[in-house]
Amino acid sequence: DDPDYVARVMSALEGEHSFDRKRERIDEYGWRHFGDLYGDHENAGDPALTRISHYNNQYDAVAGFAIQYFRTGDTRWLEPMEDLARHVIDIDIYHTDEDKAAYNHGLFWHTAHHVEAGTATHRTYSRDAGGGSGGPSSEHNYTTGLMLYYFMTGDEPARQAVVELADWVIAMDDGSLTPLKWITKAPTGLASATGSYAYHGPGRGPGNGIVALLNAHRLTGAPRFIAKADELIRRCVHPNQDIPALNLLDAERRWFYTVFLQALGRYLDIKLEADERDVMYTYVRKTLLAYARWMAEHEYPYLDKPEILQHPTETWAAQDMRKCDVFLCASAHASDRERNRFLERSDFFFSSSLSQLRQMPTSSYTRPTVVMLTNGYRRAYVRTHPDVYAPPAKATVDFGEPGTFRPQKQVAARRIFTLAVSGLDRKSTRLNSSH
Repeated sequence: DDPDYVARVMSALEGEHSFDRKRERIDEYGWRHFGDLYGDHENAGDPALTRISHYNNQYDAVAGFAIQYFRTGDTRWLEPMEDLARHVIDIDIYHTDEDKAAYNHGLFWHTAHHVEAGTATHRTYSRDAGGGSGGPSSEHNYTTGLMLYYFMTGDEPARQAVVELADWVIAMDDGSLTPLKWITKAPTGLASATGSYAYHGPGRGPGNGIVALLNAHRLTGAPRFIAKADELIRRCVHPNQDIPALNLLDAERRWFYTVFLQALGRYLDIKLEADERDVMYTYVRKTLLAYARWMAEHEYPYLDKPEILQHPTETWAAQDMRKCDVFLCASAHASDRERNRFLERSDFFFSSSLSQLRQMPTSSYTRPTVVMLTNGYRRAYVRTHPDVYAPPAKATVDFGEPGTFRPQKQVAARRIFTLAVSGLDRKSTRLNSSH
């Protein structure tokens, strides 16, 4: 293991910036936040560190703790894993059928950015903080840690939570569960939108949703989960997609596409594990390779262009580690020549991420540390198992050209407009005939 990477992740357990010491610093022992993590990155620019913010399970810190335990065998990772898993299950998941489908059984966000947690419950934050909760959202849905926690402990509520959050992905996208169902039952698009309800390309909303669906399928074998994952993948990406048109280098608005590509890597792993090199395997493999080729030509470390970032913080340096992982995933499915190119790019972003973090005194903040816990660990395995590569697809498939997805509200608006115009035409016809 790279010593710089190891030091980065071990800072979560050891030293003055460990998560345990941060918990002590803000007395994080109440029923609302025990087991949560102190979001000290929200205090950037405040030397007194006076703002109290709770991190929730953003970027799946539970999975990060479990992964680092598997990597090291160090039992100190187990306590924060269990504490946060219990917090997510008991506090952060909205266990109800009484709200709308987009919210029921969803996962509430961390404390909103740049505000005090105040008297916030799991519903993000209170009115005292100067705003209100936006409710659960597809962009904040992390279940891999809960799945690993269940495998390690047999804790049934953890298993139920994984299934619950996957069913939420299906429900939020179900047009028959909204008031617009009388006009159209088209999918709402809530499971595939990221950053904007108008954007349904690769993003963290569908990326996290796909991973949640894959985890639930692993636990239950239920076909509905893999079917929905297939649907979201086909909706958001295509092997022949016009990638430059997505403007992915607009980091502030599109950085999250790497989360989606990591989800594609997970999808391919599961397909290979089940020995299913079918049409969807081929679709996803070709798509991942197409994006990796584009990234190899165009991607760069985020902080190389700080002028285009609203807040050029340590988190951007940490997020570069996702690019390392995307290239590792792609290398397993590429030809020899491309494989070497992808591995070189993976090494580049791995080193760049760590190098930039090393120069930043704020690199021990909670958010970049969690990103390190959950990304970059695959590199050591790939480097020590150079002969492990995925077999090619069994057949070549022509997938044609990508289509255009229209969410329920857009379909409904078009139908209402069409009906209104049709009604005016009929009225005009009657008036003309009366003369």
